[in-house]
Amino acid sequence: MSCGQPHATPCTEVIASLSAYIDGEVGASEYRLIAIHITECPPCEREEQAQRTVKALVVRATTVSRAPGSLHERIRVQLAPDRPNAEQ
Repeated sequence: MSCGQPHATPCTEVIASLSAYIDGEVGASEYRLIAIHITECPPCEREEQAQRTVKALVVRATTVSRAPGSLHERIRVQLAPDRPNAEQ
């Protein structure tokens, strides 16, 4: 992937570091180099946005929603063995 323009940091290096860049796992100088490259290179910018989108979707898909405590309590009361059966 390349826009065909020369860059201080080659596209291959930027793409190889994008995941770490997005996760904030690169040093300050590498972060600046990648950020500059992304502003100059539309294909790398699109790849960055695609990776950010995928990461956000994974987080959303794996985030567990918890039921409110009041629902837990209502279910517990409904299932309590000493509760008289209202359907008899």
